[in-house]
Amino acid sequence: MILVSPVANANNIELKEDQIDKTIKLDTNVIIEKRVDGRVVPVENSQNLTDDQLNSILLQMNISEERINDMLRSQKEFLVSQGGISVDVETSNLKRYFQTSDGKKHLVTDFNKEKIEELKQTEMKKLNLESDKSNNVTPFAMGSDGSGSFNGYSSLMYMGKSPNAAEFTYAYEDNWSFNQSVSQKFTDKIAHAWQSHTTSVGHSGAYSWYVINSWGNKTLEFSTGGTVSGRIGSFTQPTGVFSESKGYMADIVRIPVTNVNTTGKWSTKYTHPWTLITPSINIGVLSLTISTFVGDLWEWENSFIIKAY
Repeated sequence: MILVSPVANANNIELKEDQIDKTIKLDTNVIIEKRVDGRVVPVENSQNLTDDQLNSILLQMNISEERINDMLRSQKEFLVSQGGISVDVETSNLKRYFQTSDGKKHLVTDFNKEKIEELKQTEMKKLNLESDKSNNVTPFAMGSDGSGSFNGYSSLMYMGKSPNAAEFTYAYEDNWSFNQSVSQKFTDKIAHAWQSHTTSVGHSGAYSWYVINSWGNKTLEFSTGGTVSGRIGSFTQPTGVFSESKGYMADIVRIPVTNVNTTGKWSTKYTHPWTLITPSINIGVLSLTISTFVGDLWEWENSFIIKAY
């Protein structure tokens, strides 16, 4: 069974970079095609592929083995079904904050981790007294500089041009994971926002958690807040406490080719509340405004050069 599906061009604009350059046989059942510029042609029926087959195709898409090993099954299926090639994206201004019940936002650094941990414990005691329960909220470990519980990063896929060749097509993908036991009793959110010239034409996202030698999986709940400048994904773990968790949210976006050689950008934020007060997120052009809540907040920015890769 050959699982390969060239993209149909609605306007029959044949581009040189869309020409097929290679046909690669991965095993007896799977043959893929690569375009002149290295992009893998989208593969049909990706949900029917084995993990090994998916991994082999993702490697051909220039995605590292380390990153592939961290992916959810649904994430692999999504990327393979879209095709393309992984390209570099610069992530900067990665920051972590702890927000207290008095509305203050505290930046967490290597120099004040112990102070912030004390602040967390104080906040936990205060919340427990207010709820008349003991250990109602459990902060997760800060960890050392390289072994903190939370890890967030972004990745970028180039998928070619739109059918009329007027726009570049990319996948903006945000990933996160917790590698230590975490108390998850409330609703976490991941959100990203992009520039005014950027338009989403599709999206995907899911999360997975590990409890008692088994992984659970669910799709994110999506919203846009009534804007076209970004997306929010939210989820609540059904088990409450887990030893590992990870997820992703991706948008397939298009940018007019008139912006070639300028800088493409998107911003990302992740919220982990400690109470039932779930923060609202207002999306603007390349901006995400978070309402007051008690808990942890991570944010980072992503940039790349808009062009064909």
